[in-house]
Amino acid sequence: MQNNTFSRLSLRQNLIVLDELSSTNDYLKELLSNIKPLTEGTAIMARYQTKGRGQRGSTWLTTKDENLTFSFLLYPDNLAVEETFRLNMLICLGIQEALAQYHIKATVKWPNDIYVQDKKIGGLLIENKLKGGLIRSSIIGIGLNVNQQSFPAAIAHKATSLLLETQAETPFLIEEFCVNILHDIMLYYQKHTAQDTAEILSAYNNGLYRKGIAAKFLVQGQEQIGCIAGANAQGKLAVYMGEQFVHFDLKEISFII
Repeated sequence: MQNNTFSRLSLRQNLIVLDELSSTNDYLKELLSNIKPLTEGTAIMARYQTKGRGQRGSTWLTTKDENLTFSFLLYPDNLAVEETFRLNMLICLGIQEALAQYHIKATVKWPNDIYVQDKKIGGLLIENKLKGGLIRSSIIGIGLNVNQQSFPAAIAHKATSLLLETQAETPFLIEEFCVNILHDIMLYYQKHTAQDTAEILSAYNNGLYRKGIAAKFLVQGQEQIGCIAGANAQGKLAVYMGEQFVHFDLKEISFII
């Protein structure tokens, strides 16, 4: 990865905060196409995001001025297209490490939802620009529930926030939290090289949601019982199901929660 040094000051200087956007990822992509060069670590934060996207084309719902939605730019160093999942793992691990600073033990619901126990606190979406078989640039969009204390009835049983988990007496300052979490993610990203892939994969699998626990899954429209063994370097999920290990790609399996 890159050898840049990312300080809180430099990240703050490269953080653009806007009141409302349809999508921070889309806005950063537009900047990247119109302004050259953009500094690695450039970030866009929206106080309110109206059309945020999640994995599998889902919608990321957020409440104005209560939660964090931001996107930032990376220039991976010699990262091949087939190693895309490695970047996903690095960002997930960086988020886990950042939340640990607030005494929150987070897990990753494969491939990139961030959970605290059985409740979702956030997620990420990575969009890459390719050139010659390599990832030329990556835009990482992250949504995290920060100060929200009540959620719509449909998701109230499976959603949480930083404020709820820490039981803080006062709300967090969203912009300050953005700089802090971006700093921790960038430091984690910076200190790992291509030679660390086995270590990164091990750490990612150790922090997987419901790993080693029998759970209900939806596979080809059918409910099945399985036990997660872990993901491989290509991002496929190995699940012990029907007395054998079955490997699933995105959209081929989902939790029933």
